[in-house]
Amino acid sequence: MSTTASPRVFSARCAPAPARARVACAASRRVLGPPGLVMRARGLTSMSSRDAGAVARPRARGGCEMHALASETARGAVRARAAAMDMGDSETGAGDAVGWLSADCRPRNDALDKLILALFIPAMLNFLIIPLVGAVDVFWVGRLEDAVSLAAQGAANQVFQSAFWIISFIPSVVAPVVAKAAAGGNKEELSKKIGEGIFCAAVVGAMGMIFMYTMRERCLGVVGVVAGSSTAAQAAPYVGFRALTFIPAIVSTVGFAAFRGTLDVMTPMKITLASQMMNVVLDPLLIFGFGAVKAMGVAGAAIATSISEVFSSALYVSLLVKRNLVKLGDMVRPPSWKALGTLLVGGAGVQLRAVAQNITFLAVMRAILTMDETGTAAAAHTISSQVFQLGVIAILALSTIATILIPQRMNSMEKGGPREAKRIADRLLFWGVGIGLILAVMQAGAIPFIGVFSSLSEVQEQAKMPCLIGAALQPLNGIVFVGEGLMQGHQAFLRLAGGMFVSTGAMLIALHFYGNSLAGVWFCFTVFNTFRLFFGMRHHFFDGPLAPRNIDATVAKLQATEAEKENKSS
Repeated sequence: MSTTASPRVFSARCAPAPARARVACAASRRVLGPPGLVMRARGLTSMSSRDAGAVARPRARGGCEMHALASETARGAVRARAAAMDMGDSETGAGDAVGWLSADCRPRNDALDKLILALFIPAMLNFLIIPLVGAVDVFWVGRLEDAVSLAAQGAANQVFQSAFWIISFIPSVVAPVVAKAAAGGNKEELSKKIGEGIFCAAVVGAMGMIFMYTMRERCLGVVGVVAGSSTAAQAAPYVGFRALTFIPAIVSTVGFAAFRGTLDVMTPMKITLASQMMNVVLDPLLIFGFGAVKAMGVAGAAIATSISEVFSSALYVSLLVKRNLVKLGDMVRPPSWKALGTLLVGGAGVQLRAVAQNITFLAVMRAILTMDETGTAAAAHTISSQVFQLGVIAILALSTIATILIPQRMNSMEKGGPREAKRIADRLLFWGVGIGLILAVMQAGAIPFIGVFSSLSEVQEQAKMPCLIGAALQPLNGIVFVGEGLMQGHQAFLRLAGGMFVSTGAMLIALHFYGNSLAGVWFCFTVFNTFRLFFGMRHHFFDGPLAPRNIDATVAKLQATEAEKENKSS
């Protein structure tokens, strides 16, 4: 999109008057400048005051020529811009905010889209592997041709996942912290941050293991599984076996966050693929038995998953050490009080958000389990959730890109600064909508194949409408998940928690009125995600650091911080 000629070369708030006068005669050339500057014969966009003074000096031979940037930081920003965008005649400057959205917020197959795609595909495959393997679990348990077994596996898995994500708040804090440390180029600091995350995760995992193993029957009661029932008899062993792997499971999650923070998404994908393939092989052997191996039913699925979790954590730790991303000493050394405070403050927000989110999921499971004593509704919900999660995980992968790209840009003018972060954020929102639409079509098209998961006709029939509602929700999910990923990138964890609590409250009210049918329960997710959308977009467009009214102050703050660091180093 071409910039429009303006009577003012620079906006009054961004450049001093002398700089505007000197650069006015540069309209005959097209030059790429520091963050927020692309000048063409047809016009000139705005730029920051720090960079404006370093751009142009007139020459004696009539007219002016842009040359000699004043600092290495500005030169680095120019190179970053050139690498981050295609210089077609239709493009504006990277990161220039035009109204609420950046001028080039729509995908256009430029360098930024290629970067997003390069990060998205491995991350998506990594995230998709787990629900795909979960679908394999559902497939094999479904082959038992027992609705109670399928309901037990679904309820037990929901209880474990809810407990795990409530307790494992450390990884969400680690990813942006590691991304910030990686942007600074300090390997000692990077090792320290990853080591602190692994140490704290292991401690929290040990507490979670003890709690879940000793309280598994009460935890199942939260979702409506009655103690002594046939469902409880199959669900309790599943939760018990999964609880024993809390520590390796949470350490694996921290390892994934650490690699992601360094923009390495291929290694986690390979580790996940290797460990989950082990799960796929072990599932039928332990569920149905083979030779000397005893058939264990639903519990066999839990043991297969637990073995793969231990294998995964071993791979993560060994590779982190081998690649010198973390030292063994940093993993066993307790963090300082200051570092612990940072983790706990951010972790408190993440944990509160996880509590609110999983209250929703547990309330949904309870409503469904108490809806039908035969287990048919619960079995249909398990299948619908599995299909739905295949799409949600792809969108979640996109949101994780925000958690690493935003802090890297926000904390370095050389990498583009806040205006480049704004440009990336807006582009990711458009990606979220597009991917959501694609997933909606794919999920709706998969409804005729529900019979793969269960041969019971009544289960198949009840699963159709939830699958259709879930497909319609995917475009909304695309914006919601990216918006929340942006908030995580800004480390606005408490704001995320507050929005999630309000959204959960709205969901519980909706369940009170519409939670008497499976389709009604799934409709309530629309209410839940609409409230989440409101809070995410409010932060991005109105009161966050990249909001139009705040972005200039955010740029000025970063410039002042970098200038102070330069003064100290000199």
